[in-house]
Amino acid sequence: MKTKRLKQARKIVGFYKSYFDICPPFSILIDGTFCKAALQFKINIREQLPKYLESELKLCTTLCAKAECEDLGPLLYGPFKVLQQFDLESCGHHSPLTAAKCFQSVMKKKKSIFVATQDQDLQEIARNRKGTPLLYITHNAIILDNPSNKSRHSAERNVANKISLSHHEQEQLNRLKRTVFGHDELKKRKRKKKKGVNPLSCKKKKTKPKEPILKNGVQKRKRKKKIKIAPHIIEHLKSSS
Repeated sequence: MKTKRLKQARKIVGFYKSYFDICPPFSILIDGTFCKAALQFKINIREQLPKYLESELKLCTTLCAKAECEDLGPLLYGPFKVLQQFDLESCGHHSPLTAAKCFQSVMKKKKSIFVATQDQDLQEIARNRKGTPLLYITHNAIILDNPSNKSRHSAERNVANKISLSHHEQEQLNRLKRTVFGHDELKKRKRKKKKGVNPLSCKKKKTKPKEPILKNGVQKRKRKKKIKIAPHIIEHLKSSS
């Protein structure tokens, strides 16, 4: 068996274990069409199915499914002989029904059961029931069908219900809040507003003082300060030149 196919089957089995409490040994309800495909592709159901699902299995069928194969005579003689090897699941039908109708009634009574069939109508019935794993044969391999949308949606609802608080639990939580904090809800922390620039940290631009203006409108000129040089330095400069 290919590793990829085994990993995929392990993942799907884990889904049904987690969300629908389907535990080993798994019950596998098998009809004549599945046995016919197994004979065609030389698949030993009793040997390969436990390896594929990596678990102990209870392979079973119903009297109605056996009667359907028997009525068709030589055409389904091989599948009939294969079905005879499996345990009988009680269906309670005194007058035999078709395998599809019989399996449908068994699925209603027993939720945690796998269905193995090549009948497309029965496959659709299984997909429309939440938590019903479906097995079929394609080419030369047994395939565990991906969980249907109905099963996925049911699993999502179950998770949401577990997470959400009940009315009673919510009331208890509110009482605890009142006891601890003195009110129903915690005060929302005030968010600090973004502060502006600190005016003290900003240096003002220095402006140059304007020259004083006299009465006649003429600006008073600034006198340049003369640098006083010592006489001996002047004499030294003259002599050096």
